[in-house]
Amino acid sequence: MTREELIKASGIPNSGDLTVKLEELESCGFIRRYYAVGMKKKNAVYQLIDCFTLFHFKFLENIPADTHFWSNQINTPAVNAWMRLAFERVCMEHIEQIKMKLGISGVFTEVNSWYCKEDPDKGIFGSQIDLLIIRKDQVINLCEMKYSGSEYTITEKVDRSIRNKISDLVLMTGTKYAVYPTLVTTYGLVGNSYAKNIQSVITLDDLFAM
Repeated sequence: MTREELIKASGIPNSGDLTVKLEELESCGFIRRYYAVGMKKKNAVYQLIDCFTLFHFKFLENIPADTHFWSNQINTPAVNAWMRLAFERVCMEHIEQIKMKLGISGVFTEVNSWYCKEDPDKGIFGSQIDLLIIRKDQVINLCEMKYSGSEYTITEKVDRSIRNKISDLVLMTGTKYAVYPTLVTTYGLVGNSYAKNIQSVITLDDLFAM
């Protein structure tokens, strides 16, 4: 949420005290602040990233008094969705390992997220990109973070989504950098006709490499 959205949702006055609270939450690792590529600094986005807090709101706040609750939740839509989101947060906490796997540890980078709304008149599909690694060597790694219980398969739909994101990014930002589609997933990539469009693959083991 942006600062304005936080103020509207919470009713907290727009003041220096709010600024202090947000800075303290950020420094303690409860939230992160980022600027979408091409957006003004005042449009910073704040995201709750503390894993226990998120887990509490999702599962513990209204947990039923059932001793078999967790065993009955295995492979449910709620837990599967949680695992996908949790994997994305793990990726965001291991940017340095992603850079190491890409062989760009020594390259100056900026890490951003980015989004745009659909605009058919301009050929804009509407995209949300959670992780962009913008490199000084004029390359952008557009990272798709995909949790899977086995090797991930890129379907026609996923391939089209990635290509649309690249198109939106280039059209909306006017970047002249090369955009490399990069997959971050748990166990690797199934080789098929769409897999060849992925420039680099990072696995869960890579995220925890020393």
